[in-house]
Amino acid sequence: MKDNYKYVSDVYNQLMNKVDYKFWAKYLIKLSSLYIKKNSKVLELAAGNCSLAEILSNHFSNYVATDISLSMLKKCKSKSLNKICCDMTLIPFRAKFDLIICAFDSINYLTNKKLVLKLLLEVKEILSDNGIFLFDAALERNSFKHEKFAVKSGQQNSVIFNRQSIYLHSSRIHKNIFEIIYPDGKKVREVHRQKIYPLEFYFEVLDKSELYVVECFNAFTFRDCKPNDLRAQFVVKRKI
Repeated sequence: MKDNYKYVSDVYNQLMNKVDYKFWAKYLIKLSSLYIKKNSKVLELAAGNCSLAEILSNHFSNYVATDISLSMLKKCKSKSLNKICCDMTLIPFRAKFDLIICAFDSINYLTNKKLVLKLLLEVKEILSDNGIFLFDAALERNSFKHEKFAVKSGQQNSVIFNRQSIYLHSSRIHKNIFEIIYPDGKKVREVHRQKIYPLEFYFEVLDKSELYVVECFNAFTFRDCKPNDLRAQFVVKRKI
């Protein structure tokens, strides 16, 4: 299993220092409260270093956080949080979950349509009959926005990073290229790729997976999402 964030995990907190995890968690809690109970069984996919999971697990006591990157999971400080290293297109659970979360446009890291469908089919198998799947997706306007701030540099615990953000319009691939320099002079390069799918694609692929969209909001609001918004927040259920 590929450790996609092996080196970026060392600077991730500084890289994401403008993200308000408490605000994000509050939105997801409010959203989920419309459909499920507080004692619901929760699974988070692509949880990263579990910054969001640590907050949400205080609200949902039965919480499992997963990520494909062992390096990221190891950065989680919580000893009580249940953490599993796994690929979200190969979910290793048989138990049903009432709430499944995939945040931070993690679905965009699935860079071909077959992988997105594979994820959704996996989710369908473990989502309870009345459960919901919450995921957000970055849209093209978000990539255009990041093009204006294409270069970012920073430092965390004497580890220096430089990030270059490039959006390839023709292929709709958004690349983040990291150069990381350690105190001993070691330099590494890590490239992350995301596919920026049109909004309508998600409706089409969800239909193929026997899931359906209950709501599609402009992220962090309760307003219907439009194709030119920055990010879409989906509320999804199983077809029964």
